Amino acid sequence: MDRSRGDSGASIKSVINKVARFRWLIFILGNIANLVIFIVLNSFSLTIVGMIGKHEEQIISLAPVNSSFNASSSSVVSPRSVHVDWSNVDKSRMLSASFWGSLVMSLFGGRICELFGPRKVVSLSLLVNGIVTLLFPVISIHSFIGAYVIRIVSGSCTGIVQPSCIVIVSRWSMVSERTLANAVVSSGNAFSNLISLPLAGILVDSSFLGGWPSVFYLFGGLNLIVAIIWFIVVYDTPEVHPYLGSEELEVILKNRSVSSGGSVKVPWCKMFTSIPIIAYLIPAFTYGWVVAVVTSQVPSFYEDILDFSYTGGEARVYSLSYHRARVNGFVTSLPWLVGIGAQLIGSAVTDRIRKANRFSLASIRKIVTVLCNCSIGLVAITMLGKHRIPVVLTLALAKGMGTLSVAGSGVNHLDIAPSFAGTLAGFYGVMLSLASLIANEAAAHIVGKNSSQQNWYHYFYISSAVNIAGVILFCLLGSGEIQSWDPASSTNRRNVKSKTRSNDLELLSVEH
Repeated sequence: MDRSRGDSGASIKSVINKVARFRWLIFILGNIANLVIFIVLNSFSLTIVGMIGKHEEQIISLAPVNSSFNASSSSVVSPRSVHVDWSNVDKSRMLSASFWGSLVMSLFGGRICELFGPRKVVSLSLLVNGIVTLLFPVISIHSFIGAYVIRIVSGSCTGIVQPSCIVIVSRWSMVSERTLANAVVSSGNAFSNLISLPLAGILVDSSFLGGWPSVFYLFGGLNLIVAIIWFIVVYDTPEVHPYLGSEELEVILKNRSVSSGGSVKVPWCKMFTSIPIIAYLIPAFTYGWVVAVVTSQVPSFYEDILDFSYTGGEARVYSLSYHRARVNGFVTSLPWLVGIGAQLIGSAVTDRIRKANRFSLASIRKIVTVLCNCSIGLVAITMLGKHRIPVVLTLALAKGMGTLSVAGSGVNHLDIAPSFAGTLAGFYGVMLSLASLIANEAAAHIVGKNSSQQNWYHYFYISSAVNIAGVILFCLLGSGEIQSWDPASSTNRRNVKSKTRSNDLELLSVEH
């Protein structure tokens, strides 16, 4: 393979090799791709309040829903910008549109990327998401159906990009560093949660480009910019990258799990009858349940039992977003701050422990999965009564530590089936989403209209039991070995080598 691209190419390689390992730039771009695709999704539930407002003052309350924030309103806002005439039912449908798009495409997004390559798939998804996001303000003013379709398309792009970035990790990372590489890429979602609400609030509060439309113009533009950068910098595999140094290329090829970056046929039957695969997907559901509890239900618990107010007093909707970012922002951002630190530091430590070869990979994944069990935090708050600060800190620590699953069961697909990491990451996302739906429905039945302290505690106990069950099943059934049906397994590699040798011998015998 000719990797020489002239003097300019050689000079670029030289600069890259002196500054950093090039593959980490690829992983950071994966983080940014996740950030910009999710920031559109996560900011919408605040922005839609400004969209529906008309000519009066408005009080709103905010509560996280499915890793984003749901905003409920009780009047209308300043006439600084054009507004849409949507009912509360319309608003609820619009908020759920992107979720359904993401849920459906998560089933296929990873596989699409494995077939056509992350360079084209991710850049095209970001490009489409950027364009429809830029068009959304104009279309939403004239057509509810048009806006609804755009939200479905935007959610579909999210469902494609997230598992596609895992394909990058499987093809570009070395075995000894893939836990941290996976954490770097995955943490883009958490970063988007940190910045989307405060930034959207400031934009909505401003007169820049009409107020709320500026959110879509800015975030849509960011998607377009990252799409271009991604297509220029990222390549499907390290083997074909023009600016990757030969020394780093050799290190990657010798130490990664997958034998090549090409797509292979998925053995669907073997995959979903594999005990380790089932063990990988079970904690995805149980962890997703607890995430839904913390992000979707705990704010209501704060308000019902601890008398927290998310309305910001008499603040207007626009000034509230900024006021909230300053006053209540710490409470809402604390779990994400702890989570980002936990998953990055924990993943780095996990890779270090793995390099020492003192524990098997399966043992490491299981130990981390036990440590990241959020159930302890949910049970603990039932013993803290109405002491606000201890409850908030306990839940923030529990949610933050829960993100360590990215170094435990959450990265296990890269261990047991690296050739199909994108496909499995998509199904992992589906399990998370289904768990969120069921957990929220369970809250409606268990807590009910009578939001008593005892009902909330019953809900927390049940949620803890669900999560513990997932941890136990993963510890009993989970594995760290590449499955025999994966082309990257040692068995398959030996079969390929022996078949190649036999073909060579047959060819020689024919020639003689």
